[in-house]
Amino acid sequence: MPGGTKRYDVVVAGAGIAGLSLAALLSVQARYSVLLLESGSAPGGRFRVTRRDGYLLDWGVHACLLGSRGSIGRVLRRCDSDIRIRPAGMAVFRDEKLLPFVGEHLATVLGQKVLGTASLARFGSAALASRGKRSFEITISGWLERNRSGADLESVLKALSIGLLATDSYERASVGELFAFFRQVMRRAVAAGYPEGGWGPVLDALLEAVKRSSRCEVRLGTRLERVIAPGSSVEGVTAGGEDIEAGAVVCAFPPQSLADEIDIDPPLPEVYRKRLSALEDSVGLCIEMGLNTPITKDRRIVFSVGPPALLWAVSNTSPAVAPPGKQLLQFFSPISGKMRGDKAFIERRTDELIDLAVKVYGHTPDEEFKRVMVTTIGSVVPFAGQSRPYRPGISVPGYDGLYIIGDGVNASGLGGDLAARSAIQAERLLNGYL
Repeated sequence: MPGGTKRYDVVVAGAGIAGLSLAALLSVQARYSVLLLESGSAPGGRFRVTRRDGYLLDWGVHACLLGSRGSIGRVLRRCDSDIRIRPAGMAVFRDEKLLPFVGEHLATVLGQKVLGTASLARFGSAALASRGKRSFEITISGWLERNRSGADLESVLKALSIGLLATDSYERASVGELFAFFRQVMRRAVAAGYPEGGWGPVLDALLEAVKRSSRCEVRLGTRLERVIAPGSSVEGVTAGGEDIEAGAVVCAFPPQSLADEIDIDPPLPEVYRKRLSALEDSVGLCIEMGLNTPITKDRRIVFSVGPPALLWAVSNTSPAVAPPGKQLLQFFSPISGKMRGDKAFIERRTDELIDLAVKVYGHTPDEEFKRVMVTTIGSVVPFAGQSRPYRPGISVPGYDGLYIIGDGVNASGLGGDLAARSAIQAERLLNGYL
């Protein structure tokens, strides 16, 4: 690296939930100098929040899986944050009925109405027994065929694949991912939650932890362009047209971007680059609807197979995200990437989702506004071929000091919880490396 350039112990590229979590954890340690880069004009990534007429709107639908006992809650506690993650239950809409599945605490599963006694026992035993790499290779449809499951268990697995794995491709989705998640639910006795006040306070708490440290710097509007690793050992980066010395570099963005958009010197091995490049992300139709009049008091996340959807009156869980006397309703429906530009399909699915809300809650939404967007939900959709054992590890093979974090790596969990978990694991690796 040229003389006179500034040096940091760690450069973290990407200020989404993973990058912010890692930067916050390193800042709390106060052992390392850290540079946090974000190509956008504001931190948050897919977890950024916008304000509209007194509503706080997510960029998509983001439940906090495992509630306060998940990795996001763990990171917040490390940052001395007192943000409460309020628990939320889960229900399945089937046969024109809203059926309770998992309540705000695991004990409520004893009162669930989705599975018969035999199917519930089979679900629990399968979740506990399905371990090892082989379980992640089995698809949901394959597992159902082999186990001759009843219609009730089939509907649950399909509904959960929509809401938790963000896909309705049951013939490709990994049943091992679902069972692994529910093993964590069994250990922590909670399935999901939502931050009190929405995701804005979470991002603020992480950013505040970073800013409290005199050893951490944040640069917005600055894109990572090149990783410099002569002899395959990281020495620095080029970002925003500037060469910067670094002891380690952490890429907190989708693995595909490392293969297709970032110059690495020396280049990634071709086989590894192609592997990253071939990873499929998950795409969804997300709708946020502000209602003049609440249509439900239900705090549960509702899963539906027809149409494939997740439905949530999120302001019932976190009242601060909607003005007093009003309600914020969220919809999510997974779609294939090839359909994201099909306007007729998107309009048709949007109408189906609103009709679903009427059926679920028994009232037509009194719409104040509606925001409809098709967006990337996750870096990697957990299909059997790119489920946890097949996703890239946090350490980039062949390079000392180069790491990947986010919801597309080989760490336990799903969605944002996986992203935060990868940050926790990366912190440990950096402590050992530096």
